[in-house]
Amino acid sequence: MKIEKFIKKKALPSFCTSNIDVLNTVIFFCKNNNLPCLIESTSNQVNQDGGYSGKTPKQFVNEINKIAKKHNFKKNKLFLGGDHLGPLPWRNNKSKIAIKNSIQLINKCLTANYSKIHIDTSIKCFDDRMIDQNIVFDRTAYILKKSKLKKNLKKVFLVIGTEVPLSGSNDKDKIKITSISQIDEEIKKFLKLLNFFQKKIINFGLVIEPGMRYLHHRITVPKLSQFKNKITISKNRKFVYEAHSTDYQSTNVLKKLVKNNFKFLKVGPELTYSFARSLLFMQKIEKKMFNKNLSNVENIILKFMLKNNKYWKGYYYGKKNKLRKLILNSKLDRMRYYLNNKPILKSIKVLEKNVDSLDKRKLIKYFNLAEDKKIFNNLQLKKMSNFNLINFIFISKSLNKYYTACGYRV
Repeated sequence: MKIEKFIKKKALPSFCTSNIDVLNTVIFFCKNNNLPCLIESTSNQVNQDGGYSGKTPKQFVNEINKIAKKHNFKKNKLFLGGDHLGPLPWRNNKSKIAIKNSIQLINKCLTANYSKIHIDTSIKCFDDRMIDQNIVFDRTAYILKKSKLKKNLKKVFLVIGTEVPLSGSNDKDKIKITSISQIDEEIKKFLKLLNFFQKKIINFGLVIEPGMRYLHHRITVPKLSQFKNKITISKNRKFVYEAHSTDYQSTNVLKKLVKNNFKFLKVGPELTYSFARSLLFMQKIEKKMFNKNLSNVENIILKFMLKNNKYWKGYYYGKKNKLRKLILNSKLDRMRYYLNNKPILKSIKVLEKNVDSLDKRKLIKYFNLAEDKKIFNNLQLKKMSNFNLINFIFISKSLNKYYTACGYRV
């Protein structure tokens, strides 16, 4: 079954995360509600060098398949994609090396049975004085010609375009909404390129910027009132839009995006942010129920991240107390880059062991919302572990929102 079937009348959320606990919840949710599931790995998360998750495309796919098998999830409803496949992880190298690595990554993804590919060559490399749309297009064309995509265009759903909001950008920076002329120019170039491949691509998507942003504690809502012409151009030329960084938007806003022919809604940090809320919630329970052998997950995360600023430098600023608050609570969720490190993983495992040892009847009193208690009671019957159950309560709210917006009943 092809991914195109699920975007004819509806849309699809795209879950861009490599976190195993989050993916476990995502796949269980989809199984429980009989939903299709699209999971995508970004080039800096998963690549031939391991990425920040420490996984190659093959390893990532094997882990997902293992979770799917555990939940008896149908393979024909599970789709894998590669996001921002391009120079991003190798931007500190010369462009020739970065593009060569990009081709290698795309080939690895195709070999691992990825069925959706987003090519993004907009990243400036070490030897680039500047980068414009002509360079972006030329590099995209080169990757298409030199990679295994050339022979697999009928098997994959291809996405191009680079108009992506910068998370963590300055609050005063203006969001540049993609114009009709930009869309028209990019599509004309791409259709011309398709002639080179004898029009082997039947369906494709274009990433554009509708005007969204999320900062530490504030969300910018897109203005979609002027999108009528953009819907027309996409439908006339038979392509769809893909929205990136839709995290934390309301169900209503996501529905409007779908109405405007955004058939893929990408979400990532919101999911791991919810997972972090779950961990901190469980630690509070742990502190009340145990006197020894505590996980200390919050302190271990803070200690490790304050010592290793590679992934939050340039996003979080201030003195130590402010940094601690941002690390734990910022919606930018730079914490997701660190959850796979050994000291943090070890503390999460201790937390999981402690929480799983508790009687479920004693846990329910910690949930204040009637909605959460209802989910808790329903899932008790499915013999789910306490750790996974609590993760589900926190993460499923986002999943519910996205599938509802995409036209599914959940």
